[in-house]
Amino acid sequence: MATTSLDGEASLIKFPAAIAIKAMGLNEPDFERLVLKLVQPFIQPATPTKVVTNLSSKGKYMSVRVHFTALNQAQIERIYAALRGEPRVKFTL
Repeated sequence: MATTSLDGEASLIKFPAAIAIKAMGLNEPDFERLVLKLVQPFIQPATPTKVVTNLSSKGKYMSVRVHFTALNQAQIERIYAALRGEPRVKFTL
């Protein structure tokens, strides 16, 4: 069964679903902690199943991929909205 997003669009994802959300920003000591702080309120009481960080080839940027079980499309959209609202997050995937 397809679910609908906040804007009424149908989702092809069947929930609950294993999801990974990726955020990228400057390589700063607390960037991973910042991303987790933004994501965690939307997945509680659960915790991420895995967190993976990678640096760009020159080390200027860091990506943080947070794996978790998403319950619905609206949850994913709220997480992306929180990430995009943070100036230190330059890109999301």
